[in-house]
Amino acid sequence: MKAFSLIALVLFLCSCSSSRSDSTQDVKQFYLAWMSAYTQDRDTSALMQRYVAKDVIERLTLIDSLYEQEILDSDYFMYVQDYDPKWIPLLRVEPAQPFLGGEKVEVQLGGPTGQAPMLLEVYTRWEDRRWKIYRVRDISDRYEQPIYSAGDITRAKAWSAEIAPEYKR
Repeated sequence: MKAFSLIALVLFLCSCSSSRSDSTQDVKQFYLAWMSAYTQDRDTSALMQRYVAKDVIERLTLIDSLYEQEILDSDYFMYVQDYDPKWIPLLRVEPAQPFLGGEKVEVQLGGPTGQAPMLLEVYTRWEDRRWKIYRVRDISDRYEQPIYSAGDITRAKAWSAEIAPEYKR
């Protein structure tokens, strides 16, 4: 009976550890759902809660509350202003690579015919017992939107207070 209990315990522990697989599938699921929601202009709050780190959600909410901010010039997760549903099947997600205690996943987004696909680096970390996205970089254009730039946010807050103090989104 003790041997059976020990075997059951080992199997249980193995199943627990395997539940923390890499973030490749989570990133792919996020992007498929995000692109669909983006092209249909659907509410993305539940999707964000499931796949995006809390501090990113808070930062994007803060930036969105600022009057005519110039910190984000396109969608943070895709670096685009428009996206066609026909491009969704062109999504490619490379296997996750370890990166500073988390993981980095290369994502390729399809685009208009004749244009090179957009390449993104998506950084994830383990949060709330799930892989969550905490950073996205456009590696095609070597650009990262400055959502963590204290200077940009301070200037946008000051400008909002001066130009449109009554503005509240």
